[in-house]
Amino acid sequence: MAAALESDQLVSLKVLGFLYLRLGAWERAVRLFQALTHLFPDDIEVARSLAAAELEAGHAGRTLAILSAPPLGALASDPVSLLLKARAHWRLEQNEAAFAVMDTYLAQPGA
Repeated sequence: MAAALESDQLVSLKVLGFLYLRLGAWERAVRLFQALTHLFPDDIEVARSLAAAELEAGHAGRTLAILSAPPLGALASDPVSLLLKARAHWRLEQNEAAFAVMDTYLAQPGA
């Protein structure tokens, strides 16, 4: 089914998801990025967008699960993933874990 989606259609759906995020329509963004994740399970941008949407929708636990699963699990030291992970820990009131993730982020070159 993913092959039926043209690349410009995928880009259009990603833009729609980002608009949902910008407008505060968190649950709509979650549903759209969940569907795109099923169609494109290896797309890092889609997975990262789903993690961000889940976080904004108040599902910090789901955000952490997405960030630790493929394809994002392999990018444990990716700056965007680290910031999302720190925010998720903070929302779950896991302050020590949030600080540890931020320390990892700040220890990266160029941070």
